[in-house]
Amino acid sequence: MKLAYPVFLGILLATNQSVSANIDIHFDYRYDSSGFFTGANSSRQNLLNAAASTFESRFQDDLTAITSSGSNSFDVRFFQPDNDNEVSISNYSIAANQIVVFAGAHNLGDTLAVGGPGGFSSKGSTDFVNNASSRGQSGALTPSETDFGPWGGAISFNSTSNWYFDSDTTTNESFSGVDLYSVAVHELAHVLGFGGADSFDRLISNGSFTGPAVNALLGYNPPLAGDSHWANGLSYLGQEAAMDPSIASGQRKYFTELDNAAMKDIGWQVSSVPEAETWAMMLAGLGLLGWRFRASRHRG
Repeated sequence: MKLAYPVFLGILLATNQSVSANIDIHFDYRYDSSGFFTGANSSRQNLLNAAASTFESRFQDDLTAITSSGSNSFDVRFFQPDNDNEVSISNYSIAANQIVVFAGAHNLGDTLAVGGPGGFSSKGSTDFVNNASSRGQSGALTPSETDFGPWGGAISFNSTSNWYFDSDTTTNESFSGVDLYSVAVHELAHVLGFGGADSFDRLISNGSFTGPAVNALLGYNPPLAGDSHWANGLSYLGQEAAMDPSIASGQRKYFTELDNAAMKDIGWQVSSVPEAETWAMMLAGLGLLGWRFRASRHRG
């Protein structure tokens, strides 16, 4: 399946205003056997951390810890990012407010990247099992499915693509290749539930997304491409949305408020004002659009 990405464009407000965000996206590179993000290439981890700050600076949810102990066990499964096989880890634990993303790369053919939330199984007390399914987000429990409390997931990048590895994502300059930072932001949104959460799926009707925050922003229910991206070319305030299905070589994209509204609709508590440093990155990226690449939805 494909993906696409936007640049934020709008009236800029209170750049010195700060908000208190809670979530911490932690990248685990144990399955980076090709060394795409490790060893001599460890500086590339800065790009993933910069992409993570897009969400860390806006999402204010309190996610409870999941601690495997005694008869309470939490087993996670996800696609292994260096070979695409399914892998599982038994008796896994996640700290409060932490989201773990396994990252790596291998040859994905004509696909730039794949990513999505991981699966899991749990057993133990009723409270433990419910917490493992929701991380304290009551709407994430069936049958309501109005929220999402993931433990994390996985992202894999194509090791043979012509990537642009930006040494400073706060600036924009001409470049060739596909911007890894832009693709990483898009894929992280999939890990966080865009196109992969039950609370996203329940808002799909007749090929359109019916979330109230998105409708309030646009004045209509926007069409989807399949069930995990905006229709190609969907824009907000003249800027193509981040979660549409395409990106062009030589382009930098950032999350739009339309994309953030969708994350709010699936249950995330999205602050109205980003951190000052995130504003700076968005300002640097105004006017730069485009991209084409493919990515997968929830594979766990």
